[in-house]
Amino acid sequence: MAIKRPDAKRAELLGYSDRPSACPGENMQFMVSSEFASYEASLVRLIHGDTNNAGPGFKEAVIESPINGVYAGTHQESHVGSHIEIKNSGVIGALRSFTVQAWIKPSKPSSSSDQGVVSSWSTNNSGFSLGLDVVGHAFVEVGSSSGLERVTSGHPLRAGVWYFIAGGYDNRTKKLVLVVHGSPKWPLSDSDMVAERNLSKNFKIDCSADLLIGAKSQKKSLKGKMATAGHFNGKIEHPRLFSRLLDTDELSELSNLADPKKFGSVFGIWDFSSNFESSEIKDLSQNRIDGVCVNYPTRALLGHIWDRETFDFRTNPSLYCAIEFHEDDNADSDWDVSVDLKIPDDLKSGIYALRLRAGDTEDHIPFFVRPRRGKTTADICYLIPTITYQAYANESVLATSLDTDWSAMTDIEIVPDLYDTYVWDHPELAYSIYDRHSDGSGINYSSWKRPILNMRPKHRFWVTGAPRHFAADLYVTDWLEAKEHKYDILTDHDLHQDGVSSISDYKVIITGSHPEYWTEAMQNALETYLADGGRLIYLGGNGFYWVTAVNPEQSHVIEVRRGYASSRTWTSHPAELHLASTGEKGGIWRFRGRSPNSLVGVGFAAQGWSKTTPGYKRLPDSYDSRAAFIFDGVEDEIVGDFGLVMNGASGDEIDRFDYGLGTPTHAMRLATSQGLQSSYYLVTHEDLLVTDKNVDGTNNQNVRSDIVYFEGVGGSAVFSIPAMGASGSLSHNNYENNISRIMDNVVREFTK
Repeated sequence: MAIKRPDAKRAELLGYSDRPSACPGENMQFMVSSEFASYEASLVRLIHGDTNNAGPGFKEAVIESPINGVYAGTHQESHVGSHIEIKNSGVIGALRSFTVQAWIKPSKPSSSSDQGVVSSWSTNNSGFSLGLDVVGHAFVEVGSSSGLERVTSGHPLRAGVWYFIAGGYDNRTKKLVLVVHGSPKWPLSDSDMVAERNLSKNFKIDCSADLLIGAKSQKKSLKGKMATAGHFNGKIEHPRLFSRLLDTDELSELSNLADPKKFGSVFGIWDFSSNFESSEIKDLSQNRIDGVCVNYPTRALLGHIWDRETFDFRTNPSLYCAIEFHEDDNADSDWDVSVDLKIPDDLKSGIYALRLRAGDTEDHIPFFVRPRRGKTTADICYLIPTITYQAYANESVLATSLDTDWSAMTDIEIVPDLYDTYVWDHPELAYSIYDRHSDGSGINYSSWKRPILNMRPKHRFWVTGAPRHFAADLYVTDWLEAKEHKYDILTDHDLHQDGVSSISDYKVIITGSHPEYWTEAMQNALETYLADGGRLIYLGGNGFYWVTAVNPEQSHVIEVRRGYASSRTWTSHPAELHLASTGEKGGIWRFRGRSPNSLVGVGFAAQGWSKTTPGYKRLPDSYDSRAAFIFDGVEDEIVGDFGLVMNGASGDEIDRFDYGLGTPTHAMRLATSQGLQSSYYLVTHEDLLVTDKNVDGTNNQNVRSDIVYFEGVGGSAVFSIPAMGASGSLSHNNYENNISRIMDNVVREFTK
């Protein structure tokens, strides 16, 4: 089945908030970019997002606010591409002769423009630059009022190969030199190159620009912000700068790891093998011209030497001396503030948005209002999986994973949302950690500070044609409102920052539909909450799965390392599994000894998408007296065989009961979709220990979703309906259905 891209395109009217949540009395800022001369902004409370006529329809309520009104529209630019910036305090400008060197591992040698490795290159083409040209030749270039001079390597560098490259200029002899050594020597017979040229006697370089590592040049944009060009794609290790031209013997020693201070005239030695969680880069030379990472390049990566014994950068940091740069990294779109909202003191906790309208174009910028710290306003906490939203932010695997035939994985016609195609056409908004950079490497980081266009109330997932993630989580707020259950909103980011104190006063926590990405702080908080008598309703699939870090220095950035044994779209190097932000081992929590089964009784089992999704057949445990309150008023043998997400509750990503993976031995398996799933549902990768042809819902008993209940100490309890599509069944038949009744029974019991 072909993938159909809509002919229509979204106009430019979009934005983002400065952070996920705020409480009354705090400010929330919104950044908006518009192609329209003006737009209308309104504060709205979001209740239900799905526009499907079979459900309640889209619901929002306009909130009176001083910010409601018409605003002048302006286009705002996102300046992407990671690099290191070293301010030119005048020290760099004093250079007349120099040698600049680094180890590099290019990932995309050919590009549409020069790629700078180390440069001080001004807009008037003066200074120096060491880098790669458009076809991948290494070059060193110098420029002045006398013109430009460049020498290049004899042939292009190869992708994925380490090279020592050095370029230099002697102001006395006017000699310009380039040296390249490949590593390892075998089997690369053509990896060593030397090129040089004598320049005119009148040539003098002028280094007035800032020094950049991982890019070539900068200039101010129309709004006065720095725009960087000539970004390098790949790893850079041990960049150094000397104030004289080193000879070939000295360069050979440097390529063999000689101490750069041995040669004198050291100008800059930038250390990539420490402070991995920080954006600051220290200069170990006497000049102390430190740098700062811009747009979050990937840190804690191996350099050109690895002993094959070290797998954690904390045990031997000197080996992790490389930083990987990408031309499409974006840690902060850095737009100007368009709307500044002070959260009213009387605004109740909930899900809100700044609604933008211009002509026929509309956008919603969601945000979350939590109660003041230490002041709960309800017994129920609805925990919004904002870190998972951030992990999936602008997910574009249809565009970036071209080697996968996604249409073969479903019988549903794949039609991407207009928000999705807008992102494809505007890669400067940056993709998700499911995607790949333009050089093919996996994306490790995701930022909140950019428009996240698949986090919109009317967004529809390209496979199911139904809401997913944020839009699907509005099914629960709508149901809570319909059933008149009072609730507070908290986000993953709140739980991570404030810990168990943020949730300890709630009688019950309800999860979102896909609480997949969890930090260690969140895990600790939830485990403590349950151990202290708390109660949890897990209404989602593939939860508590990925080890995730929030950067301690830049809390708007999260980090994930995929590992090599899980359901994933790319694979980490076996020695680059530890997160630079925290040092902890990445991958999935199951392989960190924290199986989701031990927490909520179930763990990720399978995923799939088909037009007709089954419900659950009840099992003997559902008739046990311990579960009587759950099924009070429910006579059906099959529950949830209806819904707004693929017509059933047990769809998309689903979890199963399994003693072997940590499900408590007293847990009750109340109902299951075992034997009901279609062939489009496939067992998760980590459960395939050997090659097996029986991997789908028609022939593998592990492809199932199980409804589970168990009690714990101090009155604690956990109830799980573990499927991403389950919340889409709540509103069926005007909220009068067996899934809604079961949920209502459990909520009322858990809040007694």
